[in-house]
Amino acid sequence: MNGTYLSGGRGLFSKAEDYLQLAQMLLNGGRLNGKRLLSPRLVELMSSVFVSETLPGRTPGEGYGLSVRVVTDPLPRNTFLSKGSFGWSRAYNTHFWVDPKEKIVAIPMTQTDQEFREQQEVRGDFENAVMQAVVGAVPVIGGTN
Repeated sequence: MNGTYLSGGRGLFSKAEDYLQLAQMLLNGGRLNGKRLLSPRLVELMSSVFVSETLPGRTPGEGYGLSVRVVTDPLPRNTFLSKGSFGWSRAYNTHFWVDPKEKIVAIPMTQTDQEFREQQEVRGDFENAVMQAVVGAVPVIGGTN
């Protein structure tokens, strides 16, 4: 209501290994350890934008699929993640993302009670550091090397 979105994920518990298996399964189009857990079409739907970044309260360059945030345009999001990368963040700064273009998953598991803006900064810094390590030196967004 009025640009406010309610959280349904606070209080869920898991391990980094569980997040890794989920992310790896999504990267593999629904397969994990040789077993099909989700159909490729479902993974495609999950990572397709259904909620546009133009709706109130949304982050520029970021839409929402079915259960995941999707990078629609890295530049306004101020990230080096590839277009089409997707993932999710939760309370206390747990976070994961899948980058199908670079074929990587990343899972920083921090536990902080920082303000939401500070959590976003930490996640963004981690995303950019990982992507710089994967793809090599990249220009600073909005500047030069």
